Amino acid sequence: MSQSDDKISDAERHLPLTPLDEALLARVQSLVEIAEAVMRNVGRPYPAATDHGAVLRDALYVARLAEQLVDRAVVIERERDASWTDIGRAAGTSRQTAHERWADHVHGWALAGRRRTGPRTGPADYAAANLDTWFAGISTDQPQAISAALADPEARRAAQDQRVKADRLRRKIQALKNANTAARNACYEALGTEAADEKRAAWAGNHLTQARAYDRLADAEAPLGTEHKRAAATQRSLAHDILDNKTTPAPTTDTQEHPA
Repeated sequence: MSQSDDKISDAERHLPLTPLDEALLARVQSLVEIAEAVMRNVGRPYPAATDHGAVLRDALYVARLAEQLVDRAVVIERERDASWTDIGRAAGTSRQTAHERWADHVHGWALAGRRRTGPRTGPADYAAANLDTWFAGISTDQPQAISAALADPEARRAAQDQRVKADRLRRKIQALKNANTAARNACYEALGTEAADEKRAAWAGNHLTQARAYDRLADAEAPLGTEHKRAAATQRSLAHDILDNKTTPAPTTDTQEHPA
């Protein structure tokens, strides 16, 4: 930390971690779980003769933890501004394959507020302190190996502001998607009238406003920046098609899926 512990208030100490620190802490937690599982298995290499399947169950458990570690590593790389091409190269595959494999996981991370989730989450500083204690039992010359690397309160405040901004933009986009049904229906009802051009412009304007919101969301939510920019481009394309009369509105109801 850039400030000593005695200069950090309780309020600052309990600020949410930056998304990158959250992701890194989740990775350390996965590594500890793997290490503990491995040590348990090393400590009892021979299960009871009648416990058929025990060795396989233990191995599968470690494999699941390893897969979780990989997922969390991808989140970290996206938080560190790695492109999907970078990730694909590291995984020995293509950009597209990497995106198909891990995009949903990164999306879930973003929807969770870019914070750790799960039964062992707990307050960040408390979790870091526990991990410090665990690691100090192995490496006594590094008593605060994990907590000492966490970002200072100023960085945490800035990150929290971005989280709030992203949440606000997501709600705005959803409201625009909901309003799009009414805009589209109004355009349909105005066909052949003097109000047709005005209603068509309003419908297109809804999509353009969504595009601008997605552009801002790409800046506020970097791990999904590629996806948000693609969504913005789609919204602009839809707006241009509407204005060029390439899209014929059809009546929709609230029970139908809203256009993107």
